[in-house]
Amino acid sequence: MNNTGQGILQLSKFKHWLMHILVLLTFCLTHTAIAETVATETPTHKKNTPDHHVFIIYSPDNTLHSNIIQKLSEKLQLKRSDMVISTVTPEEQIKTVNNNTDIIIGIGSAGMKNADTHYPKTKKLFISTDPNKYRLDTNKNKYDAILYMTQSYCRQIQFIKKINKNWKKISILNSQKKPVNSAEIQTCANKLGIKIVTVNITDEDNLTNKIKTALSRSDVLLALPDSNIYNKKTVKNILLTSYRLRKPVIAFSKNFVDAGALAAIYSSTEQIAQSASTIIKQYFKSGEQFKKSINYPQAFNVSFNKQVFKALDLTMPDPEQIRQDLEYQETNNPAGWQ
Repeated sequence: MNNTGQGILQLSKFKHWLMHILVLLTFCLTHTAIAETVATETPTHKKNTPDHHVFIIYSPDNTLHSNIIQKLSEKLQLKRSDMVISTVTPEEQIKTVNNNTDIIIGIGSAGMKNADTHYPKTKKLFISTDPNKYRLDTNKNKYDAILYMTQSYCRQIQFIKKINKNWKKISILNSQKKPVNSAEIQTCANKLGIKIVTVNITDEDNLTNKIKTALSRSDVLLALPDSNIYNKKTVKNILLTSYRLRKPVIAFSKNFVDAGALAAIYSSTEQIAQSASTIIKQYFKSGEQFKKSINYPQAFNVSFNKQVFKALDLTMPDPEQIRQDLEYQETNNPAGWQ
């Protein structure tokens, strides 16, 4: 082969080698660019981000509390992957409470008492049935918050007013063992021009006579959660007395309505758990500060007994419309109805 032929062959080999280098270089550059783009656009979890430690104190033998805690735990872990949730019973001691403990949740009498007594320096969220059962100490609990499972007094009075605008007097039964805050209820009622008639009752009093007294002085009886008054043994007699006097009972649960009460406004365990989850989320978002110290379920349901409306010759409004109206008013004027 002459020199010209050899030169052409070497040039061809050089071009072939150069082509391989260019292809390899192009692949490497493209792969690096893609990797950088993915790294930029994909959210990353900071390894040094501290976990949020939440302890829940509750009695597992209480079905209602267990259901709420189960749903609450699920909602919290869905919202925050960095949240560590531990549950203990009131009889157990939280051995790892320290500066890493962000919040303690106490539900029910035993859970709330345990949290309040043993962990005074740790911020707490209490979950209680209603204001007549447990109230925050303005000094000891000034950094804590409470969520009540029942509805606020103002929401209940608004509810009654929307059922029948002609009702001007609402009676309530007040037991010695679980006294209600009549002044607070009246404050809410004053906004709507309604009078609250409080009838006190003791263990020695005849319940039927007290019911008659309450209904004879009012247009409707508002039943507040109190097992000393409203229980399986007494509900039937209370409802029969209200039918005879043709005065309705506004209840606090759907079961009460199914038993014969006119109507009820209440929140489900799912709704209570959702409100608790929202409070905890706001707590961490606000730098571990509660937005409000006293809270009620945000969402609620309305239940009517059509047969009772008919039996008492009362016009039944649309329950869903009432629920929506209440929701709208509270959203646009939250301070006025809490």
